[in-house]
Amino acid sequence: KSGVKMGDQDPSQLPSWRTVHSTQAAEQSSKGSGGSWYAHFVVHNLKGGHSGNFTVLVQPHWSPVGARRFRRLVEEHFFDQTRFFRVLKGFVAQIGISGDPDVAAKWQFKTISDDIVKVTNHRGRVAFASSGIDSRTTQIFVSLGDNRVLDKKGFSPFGEVVHGMEVVDELYSGYGEGAPRGHGPDQNKIQKRGNAYLQEHFPLLSYVETVEFTGSGALGEAAKQEEMAGVANRLTIPLMATLPFLLVACFCTCRVLCKVRRMFAEDSPKKAASGKGPKAETVGAGPLE
Repeated sequence: KSGVKMGDQDPSQLPSWRTVHSTQAAEQSSKGSGGSWYAHFVVHNLKGGHSGNFTVLVQPHWSPVGARRFRRLVEEHFFDQTRFFRVLKGFVAQIGISGDPDVAAKWQFKTISDDIVKVTNHRGRVAFASSGIDSRTTQIFVSLGDNRVLDKKGFSPFGEVVHGMEVVDELYSGYGEGAPRGHGPDQNKIQKRGNAYLQEHFPLLSYVETVEFTGSGALGEAAKQEEMAGVANRLTIPLMATLPFLLVACFCTCRVLCKVRRMFAEDSPKKAASGKGPKAETVGAGPLE
């Protein structure tokens, strides 16, 4: 399960080397791909049954890995027909499990590395939900209040609502917290059954018709960069794990070679002194004619 939980964490905790590396790598790969861009959400089934729109300004320099994943999801129309399955007043509005079980299964384990938290989670900011270190996939949330406590827990905003926050406030919140802590939707059941489960048991949930984007960046570039980063991340950990053993092996090999060289160097003068060295070569048994 992915989610956003209130709680305390050691303020002195620093981001891991992998978080720093992935953030810096994403920043480098995104250079030249454009800057900020807009995501326009078309939402239906708000409180009272009406519809509305809101716009998110995505800031890749805030959270480059997260912004890249969000761009890919938007380009692939992942959020179309998805429900805001967890809306808690004053806290968060959460969305991001596909209503199509096949699509949900495809993305379930496509995790991305964490980003360094550069800006605070205040009202209107948008970030990825997670269930632990480097566990972000497709679920995002909009902060409905001052959630700066989430900064210390590693939730890195990648954008903020710049238009239509009043629409976000109208997202249906009557079902409360999800199962098993509350009586709202169960994430595992959404994952397995999709919109069929939600429409049957939670018909009043607000949902996204589609998300359109405007701004810089080439179509498909986010997916390409993410796939390349995934290959690099899969290679980094094995290399880091084997590097100490390779260094030890090289050190031991050098010591053995040095020892063998010293043995030969010490043995040569002894052979020369005892006359056991190699004899001079001659041609024939007699004088040359």
